[in-house]
Amino acid sequence: MYDPTILLNFGGTICFLIAILHIVIIIVGPKAYRYFGAGEDLASLAEKHSPIPPLLTAFIATVLAVFGLYAFSGAGEFARMPMLGPVLITIGSIFCIRGLALPVQLFNLLKNPHKTETKEIFFSIIALLTGICLLYGTVLNRDFIFMS
Repeated sequence: MYDPTILLNFGGTICFLIAILHIVIIIVGPKAYRYFGAGEDLASLAEKHSPIPPLLTAFIATVLAVFGLYAFSGAGEFARMPMLGPVLITIGSIFCIRGLALPVQLFNLLKNPHKTETKEIFFSIIALLTGICLLYGTVLNRDFIFMS
């Protein structure tokens, strides 16, 4: 059996790393928005120094940091956060849903290897692993997470 704290700490660490990546995207600017798939519209706005891309990206980074805090709370690293169990299940589900793009991406890779973005496959694998760790860690640590 796996130690739930390892799984939840892994999930929390990944959430914080992705949050930091979003801050780096703000600093790097339009090239980073394009590279990480934010879309041409957002990259163009960043080139025009619009406040929208950095505000949106900072919001996403904040949400991801809160996800990380919940994961660490579920691991018992600090005080229990409100609605810990349901929130961890929701966070794990969000990551798993993002990771569900993986089969389509792998099919596209087999079908059109030169047109498939390898980084997108990597992002999906990370999302799926993070979601599974958060969900499984929550289930294994349910006595702590769901206690009144």
